[in-house]
Amino acid sequence: MGLQRSKIDGHMIPTVKGKYYEKNTVDNFLMDIAADADDTLLELSQCKKRISELEKREESIAQALIIVKELSNQILEKAKAEAEKMIMESTARQMELEQECQRLENLRDSYRGELETEIKSIMTDIIGRINEE
Repeated sequence: MGLQRSKIDGHMIPTVKGKYYEKNTVDNFLMDIAADADDTLLELSQCKKRISELEKREESIAQALIIVKELSNQILEKAKAEAEKMIMESTARQMELEQECQRLENLRDSYRGELETEIKSIMTDIIGRINEE
């Protein structure tokens, strides 16, 4: 819907005897102006309706953006909390594994010591038997 140039601009109504206007010409001109005014009012009404629709749509979009922002903040907070929980759990698991490794190293050292003692005892017995023979 484009705006049209007014039909009034530059319109000349011929006169009769230099000072009277023809009634039919004036009536036709007035009907043209009335029709243009009706078209303009209809176009204006449609434009106002479209503006109203766009304002409602803009308001809906603004509300949707607020909701999306709130949801994204909630998701981000939940993700941060989950990440912190995972870090705490992995740190606790790491400590458990380090303790288990230390326990196993101590157990290994203990068995090694017992094994060395047993080997020395056996060697002593073998040397003692060899000396007896």
